[in-house]
Amino acid sequence: MHPILKERARLGLYLGAWLPIAALVAMLLVLTVRSSWVEAIALALPLVLVYAFLCLAAWYPCRALPLQRASLTRVLGTHLGAAIASSILWVGLAVGLGQVFERFPTFAGVGDRIRAGTFLLLAFGVLLYLLSVAVHYLMVAFEASREAEKRALRAELGAKEAELHALRTQLDPHFIFNSLNSVSSLVTSDAKAARQMCVQLGEFLRDSLRLGRRTTISLADEMAMVTRYLAVEQVRYGSRLEVKQEVEAETEDCLVPPLLLQPLVENALKHGINRIVEGGTLLVEAHREERLLRLIVENPLDPDATGQPSKGAGIGLDNVQRRLRSLYGNRARLKVQEDAEKNSFRVEVILPAVTERSTDDEQE
Repeated sequence: MHPILKERARLGLYLGAWLPIAALVAMLLVLTVRSSWVEAIALALPLVLVYAFLCLAAWYPCRALPLQRASLTRVLGTHLGAAIASSILWVGLAVGLGQVFERFPTFAGVGDRIRAGTFLLLAFGVLLYLLSVAVHYLMVAFEASREAEKRALRAELGAKEAELHALRTQLDPHFIFNSLNSVSSLVTSDAKAARQMCVQLGEFLRDSLRLGRRTTISLADEMAMVTRYLAVEQVRYGSRLEVKQEVEAETEDCLVPPLLLQPLVENALKHGINRIVEGGTLLVEAHREERLLRLIVENPLDPDATGQPSKGAGIGLDNVQRRLRSLYGNRARLKVQEDAEKNSFRVEVILPAVTERSTDDEQE
């Protein structure tokens, strides 16, 4: 279907653009064949209305004969032939309309006047049709540009989805490998703890599969997965691990990528608390500052091994940074800070504070 006919608003604008042409046709009838203004307007309005719809047919040869690929001879021949044929039909309609009008005394002699202006109407009809062809070629070019933009956008989204999927497939085996190693180490020393760890691991994996298919989840769901993950690790670390969570209530409905905090927490355990004999406290914070969401994971360091955690944390931190860049571009960043005086390692994720409600408002 012609794009102008798809929407009433477009059709209204299109027909409105033909009103000045109707006035011009009426003026030509008055000046050339001596019609009265009443007669000229009565003839011009239906004639131009019909020709406006007739000129819409130019859309199809314009699409079939793109200027970039079709030969100039074929383009000119096709459109000139269509213009002449359309104009002949238009003149025939004018003659027939004149015969109908002659039945009324007000329009006596209108048939003769129209026949006297046949050549003028024919030439003007050809000109109008060719003008319509030019407009339709512009529409075809605009439509092609929009389609190219859509294809580019789909390709970009597809590339981002592929990258995110690759990052997730890198993340999941990494966590499962470490967890299975932990279960393996407990089987011989503490079978009950190993079974408990398997149960906790199963619950965490079930949640990660359920929520991990989404592009974003609420921070409350993310924190629930972190809590399950820490329950798995609590079996292994026992009293050596103390967890402190400071999550502001207004941050819980903010949207974050699934499994964003898990690699940061895993990194804090593996390269921080695991290297300290007496263990330590893992701190997880979430704060909202106007339009920004700040997520913080902080862990103590072995004072005799300061500097080592940051070197061994490359996979998890790099994975998180790449995911943030894929989803948010320059609107999100990851900051890493190692404090030698406090013997602490701190990772801070800063990203837009977006909720489902704010996303719906933007779409509306």
